[in-house]
Amino acid sequence: MDYMKSYFSKIIDDYDTVADAVVMKNDELHTCLANVLPFEKDKKISVLDLGSGTGHGMSLILERFQNAKVTGIDFSKKMIQISTEKLKPFGERVKLIDQDFRDSIFSESYNTMVSAIAIHNITHQQKEVLFQKIFNALKDGGIFVNADFIEGESKDIHEHYRQIYSKYMQEHLSGEELTVWLHHAFVEDMPMKLTEQFSLLKKIGFKDITLHWQFGMEAVYSARK
Repeated sequence: MDYMKSYFSKIIDDYDTVADAVVMKNDELHTCLANVLPFEKDKKISVLDLGSGTGHGMSLILERFQNAKVTGIDFSKKMIQISTEKLKPFGERVKLIDQDFRDSIFSESYNTMVSAIAIHNITHQQKEVLFQKIFNALKDGGIFVNADFIEGESKDIHEHYRQIYSKYMQEHLSGEELTVWLHHAFVEDMPMKLTEQFSLLKKIGFKDITLHWQFGMEAVYSARK
């Protein structure tokens, strides 16, 4: 993640544009994340977004749930700056924290915790620690929604996913951007099989674990406390 922190701070000016080139069906994935939340649109809910980036997912949630208050955590100062400007229309319903979510102490309780294209960056051991922290910080009946890259369930399936993804990036990026993102995707990324994630979540105490959407190596699932 340190390599990506350096890249974000030096090169990316508009991650929303780059995101569509490095996440296949990026908007569909984020829209699914927001639509999965099982609340009435006028319900007052508290949401924590882990790795909130430029605030794309936050804006969709805030638009869908008019009484939601959303806190975003991201390690990139540039991402925080961009999301601060983007989310100004939502006023006091938004709180942004410049922090690595691996180091975060979730001192409040939330109706829902979400993450998009972030948790695959940390080790499997760190995933287990994070899932436990998420469970502890959710209110009873609260829901965790994760929209992220996954590892294929077999070597052949995973290699097939990698080939599709590599071709996609080569069609949408070039030069240094392509080099950096290919390195990140195939050297640094640590995606985890859905079956392994679901097993961890179940062991921690989550229930109603549901896969809502998948496109190749991208998936959106939810789990309830």
